Amino acid sequence: MTRRPPSIITEFIVMIIAVVLVAAGLEAYLRVTAGQKSKLYEGIETVPDIADTYFKLVFLEKHATKDAWNNANYDPQLGWDYQIAASRIRGPRKTGPKPAGMFRVITLGDSFTWGIEAGEDEHFPHYLEKILQGRRTAEVFNMGVGSYGIDQMLLKYERHGRPLRPDVVVLGIFPHDYDRTRLSFYSYSKPIFRPGGKDGPYTLENVPVPPPKEVYASLKNSLDGTGSHAWVFVKNRVRKLLSTLPGGNGYYAETDRLVEYLITRLKSDLDRTGTKLLVVHIPRGNAFENGDSLLRARSEPQTAHLRALYEKLKIPCVDLLDALPAKHKSAVIYKEFYTHRPDGSIGHFTPRGNAEVAKIIAEALKEKGMLKNGG
Repeated sequence: MTRRPPSIITEFIVMIIAVVLVAAGLEAYLRVTAGQKSKLYEGIETVPDIADTYFKLVFLEKHATKDAWNNANYDPQLGWDYQIAASRIRGPRKTGPKPAGMFRVITLGDSFTWGIEAGEDEHFPHYLEKILQGRRTAEVFNMGVGSYGIDQMLLKYERHGRPLRPDVVVLGIFPHDYDRTRLSFYSYSKPIFRPGGKDGPYTLENVPVPPPKEVYASLKNSLDGTGSHAWVFVKNRVRKLLSTLPGGNGYYAETDRLVEYLITRLKSDLDRTGTKLLVVHIPRGNAFENGDSLLRARSEPQTAHLRALYEKLKIPCVDLLDALPAKHKSAVIYKEFYTHRPDGSIGHFTPRGNAEVAKIIAEALKEKGMLKNGG
């Protein structure tokens, strides 16, 4: 007897049941393994609103823990800063009018510039000052701030660096700073430049940045609910995939446009006062693990786009992806110039790494004619 094939309705019902079972299985798996809700949004830099949500959730999750954001760092114009009650620079020194004959350098950047994981006398701005003082009367003010994007570096210079009348500004850029520049939230709520249409001017929004209690209450109310983990996870991954396809969401084109605007604005500001600008491109430590990792680091999207912008804007640049291997073996750079943490991750520069970076910057300042009187 010939067996009748299943009807279309039966096949549809079976398909629906299969989808429901898969979704239920994914939901159960994510609720067990994801732990914190932020994990559902993690690692999606090319969709800024998803990345914003990730960092907002991390802020909420850490609020009552020992790793909570430090409210003392809150700054309504910058989002956060260091040494707010002092001089906005690392160390106990005071800033003020530039003395006659003083060669003054300001370093802007993120945690690599500030010198996280290095002591007060072990960050590269400190070593750079010692080198320059061997040639002339000089001082270097470290204005790096952990987790800053290029937008906050610019804003910090305009508010706190410009009045110091530096002769040179050293801008330390880490690849992830490119992504941070598109966000409205990172370690904390921050200012953000929004475009006015496809080719319109940028406007600065979220300034003043709301105070911590207000931000926490707002996020607690809007993000602390429950919902389907599976739906959020799948939706976010689909949006990430779409953003990487040709045409995508225009992430790199729009980020390039914003970063170009910011660097051009900084350069124009410095040109008006005769101040020189030197960009230092700072790679991740794992770039030097081996030859293949170095090639990958040179071609990663953020680095490739940043390097293209430096060239397009004719900004003097020291690229440590090239400058460090020109002087040292990759194994030495990897093992001795970057911090190796107990959990196996690679951190910031060691004291020796900072000292080597300072030497490279000092050489570049001399070679590019940025030291007065041929220093």
